[in-house]
Amino acid sequence: MIVEKVYDFTNENLVDLSQIYHFTDANILTVLGSGDQYFSALLAGAKNVEVFDINYLTLYHFILKFTAIKVLSYEEFIQMFVVDNLDNLCIYAKLRDFLPSKVSDFFDTLIHLQRKFSSIKIHNTIFANAKFKAISYLAESEYYRLQSILNKTSLPKFYNCNLLELPDFTTQKYDIALLSNIYHYLALNPKEYKKFLDNLNCSDILALYTWVLSEEEQAEFIKNGFDIYQIPGVLKSDDYVVNLSRKKQ
Repeated sequence: MIVEKVYDFTNENLVDLSQIYHFTDANILTVLGSGDQYFSALLAGAKNVEVFDINYLTLYHFILKFTAIKVLSYEEFIQMFVVDNLDNLCIYAKLRDFLPSKVSDFFDTLIHLQRKFSSIKIHNTIFANAKFKAISYLAESEYYRLQSILNKTSLPKFYNCNLLELPDFTTQKYDIALLSNIYHYLALNPKEYKKFLDNLNCSDILALYTWVLSEEEQAEFIKNGFDIYQIPGVLKSDDYVVNLSRKKQ
């Protein structure tokens, strides 16, 4: 089991992914990460979302956030997760009894060791002020809409594995897979990546979300059957979405 620090919020523009993907009533597979791809897919109308991540700590952080959205007011959530950087034990006390014991035990141990909850996070100061335009549920009205959805939803199925192991775990047919920037951590070229992705039983695959993509890389992806879209970036320039559609193969 791999345990590494986690991202508290995504650095991807999830709001504008609906320009590319049809989430309504879709069956989704997504990297877990901060959990924001999961929450955004539900808000966009997905009927089922399953998650995977090689880092087991993402699950504990996700369950804390999932439970917080169900239980806390918008103001309390923003106070704990944004303003106080997770380090608000008074608000944690409101959540504790709603958490699965393995999760509350983990955070209680941090308290016992006098470690701040923020010590589990990757600090991403570049993106700190941009998250509100890229993550829909950070708007108050969308937060309460998500809260209503989560109060009718169980925790998703979680696969604790890396991307290359995933086909050995999943048997589900997916409409959309959201793979974030995992490609950057694989020792594969676009041709090899395409061959691997053919093992996933999925209609549309967000194969890579990236802030930078050279003309040479774009040409190589297109040569191997990928489509490339640009959406408004979380910072100043546009971001790139590299998609593989199985519908046209």
